[in-house]
Amino acid sequence: MSEDRVYCSDRCYAAGEPLLGTAAQVDVWLLLEYRATWRPKAVADNDLRPAIGEWIAATVAAYAAAGRKARPQFIRRPESEAAGVSLFVGRDGRLLHRRLPNYQAIERLDVATADFDETSEQRYFVCTNGQRDLCCARYGLPTYSALRERVGARVWQTTHVGGHRFAPNVLTLPQGALYGRVFADETPQFVDAVERGDLSLPHLRGRAAYPPQAQVAEARVRGACELQAVNGNEVIFNTRHGVRRVEVQRAVTPLRVIASCGKTETEAIYPFR
Repeated sequence: MSEDRVYCSDRCYAAGEPLLGTAAQVDVWLLLEYRATWRPKAVADNDLRPAIGEWIAATVAAYAAAGRKARPQFIRRPESEAAGVSLFVGRDGRLLHRRLPNYQAIERLDVATADFDETSEQRYFVCTNGQRDLCCARYGLPTYSALRERVGARVWQTTHVGGHRFAPNVLTLPQGALYGRVFADETPQFVDAVERGDLSLPHLRGRAAYPPQAQVAEARVRGACELQAVNGNEVIFNTRHGVRRVEVQRAVTPLRVIASCGKTETEAIYPFR
């Protein structure tokens, strides 16, 4: 690999593209352990039995029918030799986990009715799929290693979470926040904030269950809050001090960014402020 290569995340950082408001909006995270090599679109293109793909599609469709967006991910811990297959479901500020003996057991699993163990301890999911984008491996793998030193088996590698140019990307559950530019040398401060129950604001892309406007606005509201409504550019939160209203706007002048290492043409981005 050429040392002269310019990576999309380096370009994004140099351009000063803000992180806030860039998290993909997701209501339910489905995180299934798959240890084999990940292809560029790993969840759709893999060596699992077709029935697993059908189970994923059916589970996503069931949530969609209930008006909720579910996003499937593959996860793995290369160091682990544990038997069986882990499945996490992150939703509504909760993180559910179930260890199954094999993939055949997953094919018969109804997520809505199955018994899960619930964990309140934060889990960290670092995007490391270099087959999808070079930045994810280049920056994600060192961050994974650094997080493993601090939180041990509570960190996992995961497939594409969106936004290669913000690598290294980290999803935290049950917190439900997506972070970018969590470089390995910044993991101590990052982990300290998340373990306290706070958002790590320097790295925050947004709380995934919120629309972009609310992702941005939440960073302006200190302390615990609950999203009440998004009315155009006005975002309303309930806080312990009462109702808080935050006005957000998109920039008028666009930034020109290269969204991934596989692209050469720039695209216009209008960040929120």
